[in-house]
Amino acid sequence: MFHKIDLFILFKTTDNLESIHIKMVKICDNEYPVENDEKYKEYFRLFSYQLSAFQKYSIEAILEGNHCLVTAHTGSGKTLPAEFAIQHFVGKGKKVVYCSPIKALSNQKKYEFTQKYPHISFGLFTGDIKTNPEADVIIMTTEILMNHLFLYTNKNVPSTTSSQEIYESTTEKEGASGGTMGSPEKGASGGTMGSLEKGASGGTMGSPEIDISQIACVVFDEVHYINDRERGQVWEKTMMLLPPAVQLVMLSATIDNPQGFAEWVETKRLGLSTVSKNDKKVYLASTNKRIVPLTEYCFLTTTEAIFKGLKDKALEKEIRDNTNTLLTLQNSSGVFDEKTVQTVSKMIKTFENRQVYMKRQNVLNNLAQHLVDREMLPAIAFVFSRKQVEVCASEITTNLLEFDSKTPYTIRRECEQIVRKLPNYNEYLELPEYNKLVSLLEKGIGIHHSGMIPILREIVELMISKKYIKLLFATESFAIGLDCPIRTAIFTSLTKFDGNGERYLYAHEYSQMKGRAGRRGIDTVGHVIHLNNLFKLPTMSEYRAILSGKPQQLISKFHVSYALILNLLKNGQKTNFHQFSERSMIQTELIRSIAAQQIYIDELTAKSTKKREFTDRLKTPYTTCVKVISLEIQLKTLGNKKKKDAERELRAIQDEYRTLNDDLKQAKELLAINNELDNEKINLQYMEGFIKQQTDTVSMVLVDEGFIEVDRSGKGEYNTTAYDLTELGKIASDIAEVHPLILSKMLVKYDYFVHFTTKQLIGLFSCFTDIKIPADLKASIPLTDDSTLKQCINDLASYYQYYEKREMENDMRTGIKYDEELIYDMIDFSMSWCDCLDEQECKYFIQNIVAEKSISVGDFTKAMLKIVTIANEVINVCEKIGQIELKHKLTQIEGMVLKYITTSQSLYL
Repeated sequence: MFHKIDLFILFKTTDNLESIHIKMVKICDNEYPVENDEKYKEYFRLFSYQLSAFQKYSIEAILEGNHCLVTAHTGSGKTLPAEFAIQHFVGKGKKVVYCSPIKALSNQKKYEFTQKYPHISFGLFTGDIKTNPEADVIIMTTEILMNHLFLYTNKNVPSTTSSQEIYESTTEKEGASGGTMGSPEKGASGGTMGSLEKGASGGTMGSPEIDISQIACVVFDEVHYINDRERGQVWEKTMMLLPPAVQLVMLSATIDNPQGFAEWVETKRLGLSTVSKNDKKVYLASTNKRIVPLTEYCFLTTTEAIFKGLKDKALEKEIRDNTNTLLTLQNSSGVFDEKTVQTVSKMIKTFENRQVYMKRQNVLNNLAQHLVDREMLPAIAFVFSRKQVEVCASEITTNLLEFDSKTPYTIRRECEQIVRKLPNYNEYLELPEYNKLVSLLEKGIGIHHSGMIPILREIVELMISKKYIKLLFATESFAIGLDCPIRTAIFTSLTKFDGNGERYLYAHEYSQMKGRAGRRGIDTVGHVIHLNNLFKLPTMSEYRAILSGKPQQLISKFHVSYALILNLLKNGQKTNFHQFSERSMIQTELIRSIAAQQIYIDELTAKSTKKREFTDRLKTPYTTCVKVISLEIQLKTLGNKKKKDAERELRAIQDEYRTLNDDLKQAKELLAINNELDNEKINLQYMEGFIKQQTDTVSMVLVDEGFIEVDRSGKGEYNTTAYDLTELGKIASDIAEVHPLILSKMLVKYDYFVHFTTKQLIGLFSCFTDIKIPADLKASIPLTDDSTLKQCINDLASYYQYYEKREMENDMRTGIKYDEELIYDMIDFSMSWCDCLDEQECKYFIQNIVAEKSISVGDFTKAMLKIVTIANEVINVCEKIGQIELKHKLTQIEGMVLKYITTSQSLYL
């Protein structure tokens, strides 16, 4: 029923809607004005190089107390506005929060900024790691910021206050133009900026809390991450919760319709229907120009075997001319060369006809030699499989290093010096994975993927920054913001598995990866190379779409979830929950959908009217035609006697109206139009009430399940129903890492796990770990011989099935992926891990037991950290409700699972 929303959200906003908001967003797509250059020259001169226009506009926005949205290609210098904001606000004695999309990037940014700005203090909150809580700049996950904002937003605002009144209240209190934000305000538990929280990705805060009133600016790095299927809604809600006085610096890859996103940031996220001159503008500072232009190539290689017996000298010359060389696919001006694709296609067919196939190892080494000979290193080769990343690296036999390079002799010592920062450094130095990695590094080769041991992954990042790595093999995740000064990007494939099947890379994915090539200030051109021997050649249109397709479109990932309603209630809003959701981007999309749907309905109505006028002129009356159609349908189900009566009636009509058959065709067409019209009107009603319907349904389930109750003391605004949290609801409101309703129910059902040991709790929590296990090895039932634990996990699965069914029956869109939620493979593994008491036992377990399931050490570490995060959330619950015995069990979990190399350690800290 909801398909029309998916269809119509792609339509342009109506002129009327645009006229309300477009006056404020400042489109910065011209050369920077000379008069402004003079006005802000003291700030521009802080940089040793000439700034681009988009960078100057961004600095102006920050200085004038406005927001800025920077959309630019990777490597264009879009980080500069963020760095300026940090220096500017810290210089004024204010706090800055820096939100990055992944923990690896957070760690690297902490290290990078600390080295670059020694006079500024930096803290890091990623859940796993919390350092320097009183710092000037806190680098944190967006989930942590969101939860602090939920605690802050409604603290001093009556529950029935409108969105406009909330905006005016917070603006008046904090200063509308980004000035001094007032003295630190005591939070719910008396905390100030920089306090700690439990939970890696949004667990409920312990006390004390961050003092939001001290934050002057929030930097959202890689803000296009708001499009992420799983976590995008967190970024969206965070922006909706931020006080209007907080300036936003948003850094993004190129996106489709950035102006629409800027409008949402400027007004709609705050619930404003109009704008005023005192409101913050969004400076949209975009550039499609690459500072270092890229040229994209195809590369084919072959062996002399193809020429054996080949008598066609012209073909031989053509093969030699087009192999082991770079064929321009798209030049630095973006001109796509169809002839290159045709040539590559012809060469591949020739290879196939002559049954000459190249092994990947030969292709990689031939290219590597080509890059060495033409001084096109360092390079990064993207491989869309973590396992194959390591295999590809091991296949390189070409000497990548300069003749006089000291890397083979110094790299091991340098790696060891870095690792010695850790108290348990010996455990890393003895790892087979460590020694294998160092052996690659000695040859100038690196590997990088999320399944690696985090410390080893960071070693690679540090070696890249020190320019020791000449050829890096990495998965797509490396393209997300991580600093990598390289000259050439290599694609070993143009397809990836996205969870459903293999597909070609989207244009924005390809652009993000290829953007790693070309070093600003070092290279005059960057190179992108496709290894066409290794993958099926796309069609001409497919190739064009990958290289030059439209930028990604930001589509809301917002969901009306259980946690949203519980959090709104916990923080004082007792009614009108839909008002918060109506400030999301999904509301903007719904408005567009509704407008487009109404146009479609009007078209159908006109079509129906015209058709009815035509049928009214038929020789057979329209009502008679409708009756015949009805009789024809009834004939299929009537008994013998009634069937004969109906047939007799039909014959009589046919005898009376000789044009009946032709007229029936017209009548059926009108009926079909009217049926479609009725369905589209239902769709329109569904769209118009979607957010309210979703909110009411989630609230109904929460009432039915005992998490909230109707407030009997009075009604909300406009006689709306008001709610209160029950004791069970208060527990659920503090749970974010897993399904809040289910874990709350399990706590009560099992009497707060009074009969469970700490090990059993670890086994239970392991079911919530998002660990990657090959489908043929993945368990479908709980893998444990512990009957108590097995029964508990079966009950857990039953709850998941119950809520999944309930959501399907009520057409609920909570965002929970029930089929992906529970993992049964780690139960006994995690419990056995607890029994490893020394280094030798831990080493044996990691190298043998974990390997049985083809689980990487990096993934195993993430799983253990997830268990600790869940435990910390439940500890917070226990502290509030006085469950001392359970708290005691839970506090032992961290020490039992985080040991040996399975820790949250980082070389950046």
